[in-house]
Amino acid sequence: MKNTRTTAIAFALALCFALTQPAAAQITVFDPANYVKSTLTELHTLQSTINQATQIANQLKQLAYQVQNLQNIPKGVWGQVQQDLSALTQIAKVGQSISYADGNLSAEFAKMYPGYTIPTNYTKAYTQWGNNALGGIQGALASAGLQSSQFASEDATFAQLQALSDGSVGHMQAIQVGNMIAIQQAQQLEKLRQLQMAQLQGELGYLATQQQNDLTKFAILRAWLDSQKSYKSSE
Repeated sequence: MKNTRTTAIAFALALCFALTQPAAAQITVFDPANYVKSTLTELHTLQSTINQATQIANQLKQLAYQVQNLQNIPKGVWGQVQQDLSALTQIAKVGQSISYADGNLSAEFAKMYPGYTIPTNYTKAYTQWGNNALGGIQGALASAGLQSSQFASEDATFAQLQALSDGSVGHMQAIQVGNMIAIQQAQQLEKLRQLQMAQLQGELGYLATQQQNDLTKFAILRAWLDSQKSYKSSE
């Protein structure tokens, strides 16, 4: 009887002790399928983030290119062709000679070379014709000499354009340099035309003097012959 009571008490104490003790640590259960799914989800999220970052970087690069293409050259290189052309026009006229740049060219030419007429003073008239022819030739030579002296400034302008072309950044600057070069080409053609006009001025002035002299001498001879016929008929 006593042993039975002791056993019951021990059992009760053991039960109480078990109820009062905290639950033992649970065993972790590993789920491979869930782990793989979670890993793939994280990798997908990381890839999406990388793609967004790459897209933003490309957009920033495109904006930088656009800004670069819109950069312009603050001050263009145009040279001094307009001043050169003005100087060439002024130097082509020497003294009272007829120049291609004269505003009343036709009237001046008709006055200088009247054609088949007898001048009141042949020596004075011939001197004027000769001076005009020599002035035209001198003006043509002066124009050629002035253009020769302008080569240094033109070469400096071309060197500046070459430097701008080599250092151009973006489409805008390349287009601007191309426009500057095109304008230089057009202005060089203007100078070439002006040199040709000066050459024509000298050549045609000389030819006009020769023709006027021939016409004048023929008119004088004709007038003398007519006077001789009139003299004979009056005898």
